[in-house]
Amino acid sequence: MDFSDALDLRMEQMASACTTCGKCFNACPMTDAIGIAGTDPKSVLNGMVDLLRGGAGTEEAVLWASSCSSSGLCADACDYGVDPRMLVRLANYGYVRRRDQGAVKANAMKSFRSMAKTVRVVSRLQLPASEVDRLQPVSRTTRSVPPDVALYTGCNIHKTPHILVLCLEVLEQLGASYEVIGGTSACCGINQFRAGDGETSGRAGLGTLKQIQAIGATTKVSWCPSCQSQFDEIIIPNYKMMTDDTSFDLTPFYVYLESRLEELRPLFKNTVNKTVALNERPGLPEVTTAVKRILGAIPGVELVELDVARVGLMSNYLTVTPRFKEQLREDEFRAAAAAGVTTLATVFHACHRELCHFEKDVSFEIINVMEIIGQSMGLHAEDIYKRLKMMDEVDLMISECADLIAHHGLDPEEARDILLADQLAAKPVQGAVTEPAVSQHS
Repeated sequence: MDFSDALDLRMEQMASACTTCGKCFNACPMTDAIGIAGTDPKSVLNGMVDLLRGGAGTEEAVLWASSCSSSGLCADACDYGVDPRMLVRLANYGYVRRRDQGAVKANAMKSFRSMAKTVRVVSRLQLPASEVDRLQPVSRTTRSVPPDVALYTGCNIHKTPHILVLCLEVLEQLGASYEVIGGTSACCGINQFRAGDGETSGRAGLGTLKQIQAIGATTKVSWCPSCQSQFDEIIIPNYKMMTDDTSFDLTPFYVYLESRLEELRPLFKNTVNKTVALNERPGLPEVTTAVKRILGAIPGVELVELDVARVGLMSNYLTVTPRFKEQLREDEFRAAAAAGVTTLATVFHACHRELCHFEKDVSFEIINVMEIIGQSMGLHAEDIYKRLKMMDEVDLMISECADLIAHHGLDPEEARDILLADQLAAKPVQGAVTEPAVSQHS
């Protein structure tokens, strides 16, 4: 059995198991945003089952499948042992594969190359070659004894390298030996999967799985929630079907840190006087729980819960519904201001990229959770991404990065294009958010 065959088998198993009751549809936070909340749920699920079996589905089923933000709020809705988030992901895979047919490989390659180029350029606009090589090693370290941790970073955290630097420094403070694996040479296959190319997705994901295994680490840890989701829902289940090997798993980085919380506590030597609200994402609830426990152990940190909707695996998963995404952001900013927080803390890198530059428009700082952990442990890494993004003007960014552009031999015009597409993509907040405001829903 090859990877594509395993996907097809799982799609048929899921189609057979689904009773089309529609409970997962009713639990989904995206249906109203995409305008299908009033549709008969059973009809939509019948369309999803058809997509799983290679059919055309229905207009509403196709729209729902393509708009999933991986919130996971549907997880507890099914009474029949079906993973609704996985059902939606596989239905969309089936739809894209059927729609694009002979173009799927070209589309997958285009998507991967675009991502790889952006990661390459944006990381090099912030770091010299020696640091890039440390964070994105291209060869494995020769060790007589395997490290404690294999840290799989994924690709896109390298756009915000200060977060990864802090992760490594925290591991060092814990006395954990580690080996980093990540960057575009260790792909999880998610871009190819989204493009409907199961074969290439499997080749990439399984190749990375073998690279992680080869390190021989006691614990295999991942940073990126997209990679975690891709491995948990696509790569590892298929690997088990193909090999009968059930030994491989990945632990989210914050969950790993929480498992060592008693060792971390003595390292939290500095009081951090911050009133913190989390930019929460519901897709990996165990990560949110871990982050709150870790921050709750840091002297001086006061956590504040905001009464706002929590949607998506990361902020960029809401790009398909830009107005909904902007409204969620405004609601969160207003609630944070009303609560008098000093800090809005992002959990993941993509959320940080999309929110950090709004710091100049609001009454609180916007930093990553790792920066709070680092501050308590006496660790610091400059958020160069935020510094660049807050410049707004691309010419200022290019001027600021001129030495690194020359150092890496980058094309200034290519760098300019990528900055325009990546760093300046977020739209400004509509209306003042520096002071508490009455919600439009009041």
